[in-house]
Amino acid sequence: MKKDIINCFNLTGMILDRLEANENICLHVRSPRNAFLCPKCGRKTKTVYDERKRKIIHGVFESKKVLLLFRLRRFKCKNCQYVFTEPRPPGVRRKRYDDHFADEALKHLSASNFKETGRKYQISSAVLVSMLKERKQEEKFPEGEVFLNVDEHSFSGRDMKITVGDPRNKRLLAVLKDDRQETLRRYFQFLPDEAKSRIKEVCIDMKPSYLKAIEETVPKAAVVVDRFHVVKEMVRQVEELRKIMQNKGRIGDKRINRFLLAKNREDLDEEERERLKTIFERNKKFPALQNAYFVKEKVREIYLSKSKQEAEKKFDALMFQLEQVQVGKLREIYLSKSKQEAEKKFDALMFQLEQVQVGKLREMRDTLKRWKPCILNFFANRTTNAFIEGCHNKIKLIKRMSYGFRNFNNYVLKITLAFAPFLFLSFPH
Repeated sequence: MKKDIINCFNLTGMILDRLEANENICLHVRSPRNAFLCPKCGRKTKTVYDERKRKIIHGVFESKKVLLLFRLRRFKCKNCQYVFTEPRPPGVRRKRYDDHFADEALKHLSASNFKETGRKYQISSAVLVSMLKERKQEEKFPEGEVFLNVDEHSFSGRDMKITVGDPRNKRLLAVLKDDRQETLRRYFQFLPDEAKSRIKEVCIDMKPSYLKAIEETVPKAAVVVDRFHVVKEMVRQVEELRKIMQNKGRIGDKRINRFLLAKNREDLDEEERERLKTIFERNKKFPALQNAYFVKEKVREIYLSKSKQEAEKKFDALMFQLEQVQVGKLREIYLSKSKQEAEKKFDALMFQLEQVQVGKLREMRDTLKRWKPCILNFFANRTTNAFIEGCHNKIKLIKRMSYGFRNFNNYVLKITLAFAPFLFLSFPH
């Protein structure tokens, strides 16, 4: 029976004398050893000088606290008369709780919030924070070639924080205190030179300040702009052009459906194709909308094409006649198999868009021209920010469970516990 209790409550290395169950579960335990070596002269002694009783929290079972009551003996060496205290049981330190209790509380906290965990284990949020702080370890920088994701997320409203992740090893490396360029620059500057030399690619969104900070601090790393943000920017430009044309239209004109323009071309059904074609025909005196939509789709197809042959098949199944598009020659730009071929076709796209000196097409042209090297770097390893965006989704869930945070340090500790519990938990329960 005692062996089962020892295994149930993880009391390996102790002897259980008796169990008392009242308001709490009290386990009377002691060390199996009766003699210890004197730390001063090295002689073995069995003489007990005195003993003190300690009571610490070991865990929670069926809403009852599990308390350990053990005798902490002091021994006196007969040889040198030195008095010393016997070693504490495994996991027991100079605290009101042992490591087993801290592991259970932090394990529950990783999937819950401070308030709920404190209610279950009958401790305050301050105690939980102290558990996190004393067990927090530094996340080691990845070995070998390093690929990084850099993006920002909202801490509270418009208070943005930068997150840095390692997509190859699926690890969140850092959460920075704000989203300023100087903060990101300082993060890379404090990295060892050996670590910075191993950074091969850094994937970012279309934020010029991030690009500048990375180019200054890690000049050898290739900067890749995330494909999702490129396509999102093209969709935004098409939407702004649609709003301009919609507001300038005559009273009684049918509204331009924004969902048709934002939807992927291959996802349109037959009816939607005809409706989109009707929109372009109704506004054929103002071809900018159709041209902008065409550029958006072609930019998106850059990332969808794995080979020239596959891209040609997709273009053979175009949803409407490319002959009606005034910039139809842009079709040849995106059939890219390699970075070099894509660069040549990209230059052709710039040449076509140079003909447009005003309006949204010029803005799209300037955006693509400004980010050209970063877009083309995608073809080297096809790195995206998908991992860090997934981290942001989990962070949002953590914030909802915790009903928000006011202290940034506690916020970082909670996020780190959720993403890397091995940095906090000492025993695999």
